[in-house]
Amino acid sequence: MGAFRILVVVAALTAAIPVAAQQPAPVTDTRAAYDAAFEETLRKPADPPTLLRYAELAVQIGNLEGAISALERLLLIDDDQPKIKLELGVLYYRLGSYEAARGYLESARSSSRASAETKERTDQFLKEIDSKSSKSQFSGDLLFGIGYSTNANTGPAGAIQSFGATVVPTPTVSGRPDFNVIGAGTLRHRYDLGRQDDGTLESDLAFYGSRQFQVSEANVYLFDFTTGPRTSPFEDGLLSDMTVKPFFTGRYVSVNNQPSYWAWGAGMEATTPLGPQINSALTVFGRRRAFLNNPDAPFNDLSSGNEAVAVLDFRVELTSYMTLSLNSAFTRFIADADFESYTEFGVGGAMQVRFTDPLGINGRTWSATASGSTTQAAYDAPDPTVNPFIARNQFDVNLGFVLLVPLTDRLTLVGQTNYTRRTASLSNYAYDAFTTLVGIGWRF
Repeated sequence: MGAFRILVVVAALTAAIPVAAQQPAPVTDTRAAYDAAFEETLRKPADPPTLLRYAELAVQIGNLEGAISALERLLLIDDDQPKIKLELGVLYYRLGSYEAARGYLESARSSSRASAETKERTDQFLKEIDSKSSKSQFSGDLLFGIGYSTNANTGPAGAIQSFGATVVPTPTVSGRPDFNVIGAGTLRHRYDLGRQDDGTLESDLAFYGSRQFQVSEANVYLFDFTTGPRTSPFEDGLLSDMTVKPFFTGRYVSVNNQPSYWAWGAGMEATTPLGPQINSALTVFGRRRAFLNNPDAPFNDLSSGNEAVAVLDFRVELTSYMTLSLNSAFTRFIADADFESYTEFGVGGAMQVRFTDPLGINGRTWSATASGSTTQAAYDAPDPTVNPFIARNQFDVNLGFVLLVPLTDRLTLVGQTNYTRRTASLSNYAYDAFTTLVGIGWRF
């Protein structure tokens, strides 16, 4: 009789567990229901409906360990439950415990009571585990979209600033509106070094391309490459969770279909949690930027120089559905020509909120991110070709909003808007712009 009750309850409730993992409910209601379900498990520790209800709510609030404990108690009542073993495999997979996940998934697949659907899902997760367990792992994110800007001049500026330290461009395009086609992405490779300190060799290639419909002077292509080993050098103590990554970095930028500059250098990144919900990262690096003369910029090499950069980031998980990010950056660039040398400081923040599909399209979790930042740059000397008496100073305000709508596990509809306003001591460097983008993102 007990086994029959379990089968009935499993058929009704276990399908909701993976879905609940993607659909955060209002925190207050869910937490109250979770607390009540936990109390119920104390009164009925061997009741299948009670344990499954608790597991479902535990997943919703992010307590995967609690959900695992409840489901494993169900197996003590009836060990041959392929759906329960499948859900346990999924939960262990989400925790990164791949061997435990593999054991449950293989057991679920080999059960004579496993349905074709259950076997298909176990095969999918086993393939994912094989991929993640290998020494060499590839992953990436790609974005393709169409955008519009009220000032195409901001294309080169925004693209160059969006990957790493700011590169302050000299505007060469009048404030003309235009549409553009955009392609961007990051390709990642991780190689397990097989060391006790969990060392991995991490390599990342980021690229961005923007081609205007009319204002071809604002066409931009950018490639960034970074590689280096990440290790955990401290086994015990307060810094036992810290990771460090010395790295080499290179960059290539093209503007208006002409080579603009190359850059190369090295640096160090250190990350460490400051608490159960706060993570921090400090990145410092130096590099050489070598600008290239071209028909559009015959004296571009005067901008060549050396830069030192420090970036500090904090990420705070305020709740299971809300994340706050804060950052600051300092750049010192010393160019071959003193009027191209500058000091820059910027601060910014972003708030991401995740919520259940409000339109009932597919029940997946959407996310919305609002961001804001300010940047102040001061040049060392006046540019005699612009104004021999006034050194350039500028202040940027950037506001942004991004909406992500998952279509499948890998495809996402992306909507983005940005507003940039720059004030400057020299009026020809001041501008404002409003940009929008609609695109499709693919994660693999």
